[in-house]
Amino acid sequence: MKTGTMLTVGAALLGMATTALAAEHKEYQGRTGLPTVREGKEKVWLEKGIVTLKVQGNDLVTTQEFRLHYPSGKLAAGEHLCQVGVREDLFRTGDNMEAVSEKNAQGFRDFNVTIDDQAVQTAMDPWIVNDKKDTATRWRTWQIDFLPGDVHTMKIVSVAPLGWSGNKRTVNFVSKDIGGWRDRPDYLEIAVVTPGTADSKLVTLEPKPKTETANAARWIYRKAKPHRDVYIELPADYKGDNAQ
Repeated sequence: MKTGTMLTVGAALLGMATTALAAEHKEYQGRTGLPTVREGKEKVWLEKGIVTLKVQGNDLVTTQEFRLHYPSGKLAAGEHLCQVGVREDLFRTGDNMEAVSEKNAQGFRDFNVTIDDQAVQTAMDPWIVNDKKDTATRWRTWQIDFLPGDVHTMKIVSVAPLGWSGNKRTVNFVSKDIGGWRDRPDYLEIAVVTPGTADSKLVTLEPKPKTETANAARWIYRKAKPHRDVYIELPADYKGDNAQ
């Protein structure tokens, strides 16, 4: 092979390698997960939960609705106050990507919590950055007051940008966060819904869903906790704001 040809092939291979490296860039802003009890643990039942991860344009709208039950009789010890929270993450990695710090960390675009359809005040912990400087995490928390026998409905809604993995938009949800409740949920459902029909078929689904259609997937847990987080890749040609 002539030297000129070798240089040309070498340059082409280098370009392919550079493209492959660039495709490894990943970023998830506002990644959240199932609620966990941070104070007052193991006292309240999370009886039922319905989580919907809805792709809207370039955003992910996460709606979590739960039925909570504080027991009565011998299982209760009077009034009970618990602190519940969900994570808010920024994850970023890849060549030439700015290291994550407390100053540049960004999370939700919108966030609110209601108890029995009434808005409640929430608090934010400071950002904490891991040793690898690729993840910043803070917790959004709120208080719930129970009397023996009380049943409350809790709704959590967060809005954040879709994630990136190379040239694909992603959906990320930390389902393993659930914890601190009295027992495993009687029924827990996590569903993802994207715009479109067959042309929007989901590329990657982890873990394997209970049911799957062209633009939706659903995971169901009965008396069980999720052991894997939800990760989904949308098609590379997903149109974002132009999607219907």
